[in-house]
Amino acid sequence: MDLTYRNIFKWGDKREENIAPRMVKLIKEKFDYKDDDFKDKHLPGLEQVRIDRRPGLKPLQLDFIRSIVGDEDILTDDYSRARFSCGKFYGELLDLRLGLVDSAPDAVVAPGSNEEIEKIISYCSSEHIPVIPVGGQSSVTGALKAPSGGIALDLTKHLNKVLRISTVNKTVTVQAGISGPSLEAELNSKGYTCGHFPQSFEYSTAGGWVAARGAGQASTGYGKIEDMVVALRVVTPAGVIETKDYPRTAQGWDLFRLFIGSEGTLGVITEITLSIHNYNPANRVSAAFIFRSFEQAVEVMRKAMQSEYGKPHLFRISDPEETDIAFQTGGFDNSLSDKVLRRIGFLPGERCLMFVTVEGETDYNRFVLKKIKKTAREGRGMFIGKSPVKKWLDQRYSSAYIRDPLMDLGIMTDTLETAVTWESLMKVWSSARAYVKKRPKTVFMVHISHVYENGANLYFTFLSPMEKGNEQDDFSAFHSGLVDTIVNNGGSLSHHHGVGRVLAPWMESHLGENSMKAFNAIKRHFDPQNIMNPGGTLGLIQEKNENIR
Repeated sequence: MDLTYRNIFKWGDKREENIAPRMVKLIKEKFDYKDDDFKDKHLPGLEQVRIDRRPGLKPLQLDFIRSIVGDEDILTDDYSRARFSCGKFYGELLDLRLGLVDSAPDAVVAPGSNEEIEKIISYCSSEHIPVIPVGGQSSVTGALKAPSGGIALDLTKHLNKVLRISTVNKTVTVQAGISGPSLEAELNSKGYTCGHFPQSFEYSTAGGWVAARGAGQASTGYGKIEDMVVALRVVTPAGVIETKDYPRTAQGWDLFRLFIGSEGTLGVITEITLSIHNYNPANRVSAAFIFRSFEQAVEVMRKAMQSEYGKPHLFRISDPEETDIAFQTGGFDNSLSDKVLRRIGFLPGERCLMFVTVEGETDYNRFVLKKIKKTAREGRGMFIGKSPVKKWLDQRYSSAYIRDPLMDLGIMTDTLETAVTWESLMKVWSSARAYVKKRPKTVFMVHISHVYENGANLYFTFLSPMEKGNEQDDFSAFHSGLVDTIVNNGGSLSHHHGVGRVLAPWMESHLGENSMKAFNAIKRHFDPQNIMNPGGTLGLIQEKNENIR
């Protein structure tokens, strides 16, 4: 078995991706790279994993946990501890490339039932042992670190099944560790879909979707994960919370919503009941449009969402730089069609792509798409067929694999996202662009992919050569400045990635002191010993934890 740092930080199925020739050409143009820059991997992470800090759990503690789950479901070797110490945040990947693992759990534990989880949480609370629930590890917020040691609770090994599909209620109840493809395959076989397709879909879990309050590519039609959750079962140090699958109630607070977005700080989400939808892929209709400016595309998107004639499911705009990159890497740039577009006013550096899909019943799909086409036409957009949408969907998940070979080239590449109102969208977009472009040699691609009547998200992807020898500090300073720029100009801290530890320092100034007091009061009730994902996740209190240290 490959026990290297590289085997941990590589995304998904660990495939080695060659960079396509058009992307190579783009990198040379944007970053002044030469052929020699492509020969060697920068910080390849090929060393065997070694953790200096030995596991801190006492032998009696390990023996007790082992008595609950069995010998085969508790791991304390360096590689396993390192593998469960991180997600896919750029800073974490960079640390692994540098051979740094400073926040590893003391053990990885894979419970096999709700009852086992209850015993583990009860015991860990009494012994002040930190617990970090872990799913598919696609988090990009530093939420899976274990700065105080403790145990990483692997929910994927055993708790990964569909428990019940109710065709009468149109709901599905699943265990938290089920992966996106497994859930979708079982639903599809029964004629249904979950409708939740984040870019991490192949390697993320239902529990992670709920814990981070995620969103999928079709969220404009199906909603974010909080719109899909009907009921939850959560094991907390204060006891089990199990809500019912009523459609709506007037019984005080919707208690289960406290745990949506809680990122493992209140308890372990073990079971989830989700709404489901009819699966009719043959009914899907698609359309791509091109606009002369980002402002025109955004205005059409706003009008379409506020028209009340119905919502598309996928609704996406690429800003001018992202559109140009798509044209260049897709081989469209300087083609005959491109020359025609330029001649009629759709110019590089200004034009923007819009993608639309509508899913569901055929008459509804056709009606909504017809209306969107009319709105786009009135907004000076041009319909360019449906094949661009299909091409984008075909590479939707595989495009994430380009990050690893880019980092091999010494290129910093990361993402940030925010929620904005229509009134503040252009200000946040232009301010973020101005900040990033102060740095020499940058690519800054922005898209909108989750849309509402009162606003949308902005999703930022930046690329720039690393400052070699100073990679960590360089990234940290640049990243912090971009977060400041987004928040100070009217954006939220996050739309769907979550907060974790990376964005935690901004929580109180962003939400306000009283809001954080409320968060902390809830934390104290459900987790009085502060064992659940401690260490500043969500900006929560960091009271001293008299744990195994």
